[in-house]
Amino acid sequence: MNLRHYFNSVNFSKYADSLTSAWKYSLGSTIEKYTLQLNELNISKVELAIVGVPFENCETECNVTGAPDKIREELYRLAGLGKVNIVDFGNLKQSKSQKGNYLAVRDLIDYLTELNITVIVIGGGQDFSYGVCQAFRNNKFFSFCSIDAFLDIRKGREPFNSTNYLSRIFSNQPNIFQFSLLAYQRHYVVKEYLAKTKGVNNHLRLGSLTVELELAEPVFRNSDFLSFDFGAIKYAEAPGKRLTPNGLSGEHACQLAKYAGLSNRLNVFGLFEIDDAVDNSELTVKLAAQVIWYFIEGRIQRSVKLPSDSEGFVTYKVEIEDINTPINFYKNLETNQWWFQVQAENSEIMYVACSEKDYIAATHNEIPGLWLKYIQKIDELLK
Repeated sequence: MNLRHYFNSVNFSKYADSLTSAWKYSLGSTIEKYTLQLNELNISKVELAIVGVPFENCETECNVTGAPDKIREELYRLAGLGKVNIVDFGNLKQSKSQKGNYLAVRDLIDYLTELNITVIVIGGGQDFSYGVCQAFRNNKFFSFCSIDAFLDIRKGREPFNSTNYLSRIFSNQPNIFQFSLLAYQRHYVVKEYLAKTKGVNNHLRLGSLTVELELAEPVFRNSDFLSFDFGAIKYAEAPGKRLTPNGLSGEHACQLAKYAGLSNRLNVFGLFEIDDAVDNSELTVKLAAQVIWYFIEGRIQRSVKLPSDSEGFVTYKVEIEDINTPINFYKNLETNQWWFQVQAENSEIMYVACSEKDYIAATHNEIPGLWLKYIQKIDELLK
């Protein structure tokens, strides 16, 4: 696959010239170095790839946005993060049709994740999450989550866009293993719609999440894709398309991105719905750049160890009255991350990320809700 046919490449000189002597210490310098070295022979050594999607699909046309380039300008200025092999492919070329845009995203994500490259998508409308999800269409355990104040589902037939993209995803991929909505605001979300979302879920409303931000960490470890609608951040800190007086703070957004980067399962991190046209102070693009920076830092620090490796883990076997066999919990001694084991009827074993709260609940003779959901979903797949 010749990736150069898909992209308009980055002109690094315009960013380097603005920083002069500070450029060699910047993240931009690192990205430039590895991008210029990239060829078909060494692409397998790439750890992280940035992909810009500079447009959003509307009812009858595709609107171009300058957000990806403005985010780059701020991102490249930030401090370097060491010798991480990260490349920037540039901005995706626009296809002749809306469907073609989604297919291009699908094919790119499919190709890059097959090479075990973590992809950062900066866009653009959140409707391109549909293209990302399509790349995982043959994965029976595909799981993704969205950080969003809204649940982007609409009933009835209407033009496809970023406010109803989940409807198409669930329609085309009805057997999604897990979907979780984080930072949603109850006054915007119809609870009947939320209850009908596909697969296992671990939805976290804004109030609960801001009190215990670490609740999101195991959700990310159980996800292949995180779609971040920047409208989930309060308008005062990131002016965007949706006027939301409440929402996440900038600090929350950066910490969540760090948690996402630490996930050894997450393949794609998408940052969407950044309206540079109304961002006169450039506050939104500056924050977006910092969110990406913290995701990259987390990606560099992520642990590749799993409970199946045994070494570095402590195992806790917890007996619960109504369950025939003990639940095995695992704690990573280095990261303090928790997991539990799920064994389906065909003896297939999965290790599921959880929190210490799930372990504590089990020690009090309570069946952890997440454990039960996984057992039911896996058995459903095997029928």
